[in-house]
Amino acid sequence: MRRTVVPAALKGVYDNWHFAPAVIANGMIYCSGIIGTSPGGETPGADGLKGAEATLADPDAPLAALAAVKDPEAQFATAFEALKAILAECGAELSDIVEITTYHVDIARHMETFMRVKDRYLKEPWPAWTAIGVSELIVPGGLMEIRAVAVARG
Repeated sequence: MRRTVVPAALKGVYDNWHFAPAVIANGMIYCSGIIGTSPGGETPGADGLKGAEATLADPDAPLAALAAVKDPEAQFATAFEALKAILAECGAELSDIVEITTYHVDIARHMETFMRVKDRYLKEPWPAWTAIGVSELIVPGGLMEIRAVAVARG
């Protein structure tokens, strides 16, 4: 049994770039990597999907049209808010996460800030976590991308 989950705000990702924000299979939710984005790099507030939705409103928008939130702490929080929204669309919560993998540009410089933000969103029991340093991410200005695996409820 497999179900593809595409929040309305990310329909452009699915249609234009041909990947699902999440797939539910065998009682697990597999979330694609997400970066905290917004139009012009401004902090979008609590709705982590608004940045991607606004950018993708134009079906011909190139990937380069996505902009990472400029402030690192706000970028990380926006990514977690987006992940939270994707999981909610799957009927799950952040507490259902069993594993995360994070990809970091300039990992040493931003890790303390990332850890502070991560700990605002994820609580005990802690999920398994792998952090990987990379030279760049697909979204210009992206400092961290997070992908997650969670247990599906019901």
